[in-house]
Amino acid sequence: MNFAVKVGSTKERTIRISSAQTTSFLWEGENVLSTPSMISEMEETCRLLLKEQFIHLRDWDSVGTLVNIRHLAATPVGASVVFRAKVVSADVRRVLFDVEASDNLERIGDGKHERFIINVTSFRDKFSSKQKQLARL
Repeated sequence: MNFAVKVGSTKERTIRISSAQTTSFLWEGENVLSTPSMISEMEETCRLLLKEQFIHLRDWDSVGTLVNIRHLAATPVGASVVFRAKVVSADVRRVLFDVEASDNLERIGDGKHERFIINVTSFRDKFSSKQKQLARL
């Protein structure tokens, strides 16, 4: 399978922060966007960028293999955040992205994210085999 991922391709998406995406240990009540939630949204932006390029390939998707992210500023529930991803390199099925997130006031996060393009059926078969092996231990 030839995956001609275009270096320089970009994706931008905006979401509104919900209370389900916040940290809960700082103070009682609605809080700030958590780092894991921010990273998850960055990953999803990258995944969607790849899916747009391979929409016709139903059995193919991608999984995250590396994150190197800085969380730079707090963002409250209800704020809109723009997530941006840009392909900076592609080596067959391994794709590296620059990612960033900004609210209406400032950049709140940035970094690198790597994804690997997978065949979903093959991935699921390998995973099922591993589950069975672990169950026997």
